[in-house]
Amino acid sequence: MSTVTITPFDDNESTASATDTPLWDSLGRVTARMVQDSALVPFLTVGATDARFFRRVGSVAYGFGLFSRRLTFEDYASMFHGNDERVDVESLHLSTQLWDAVARDLLG
Repeated sequence: MSTVTITPFDDNESTASATDTPLWDSLGRVTARMVQDSALVPFLTVGATDARFFRRVGSVAYGFGLFSRRLTFEDYASMFHGNDERVDVESLHLSTQLWDAVARDLLG
């Protein structure tokens, strides 16, 4: 019988941000105004972003954006941090509107 040894390639542990924050609440309000019948749902994706570095020093960070209705979840999953990572122009526009509205909502 063979022995399998698993060796982690680094000590870069996962991080998470709480959902009981002013930013989460703002994202919910803004998204509800922009997308009828929407709801925020915490979601995990495979991979990593620079958000982990911000969280480690005490910041809240969410990977959040609005995507074109033309994109299926499978389209999104294949484009996110994959080969040929990209976003369509409509999704870029929607996410820009979202973050502008969130800044205005938070700074009110």
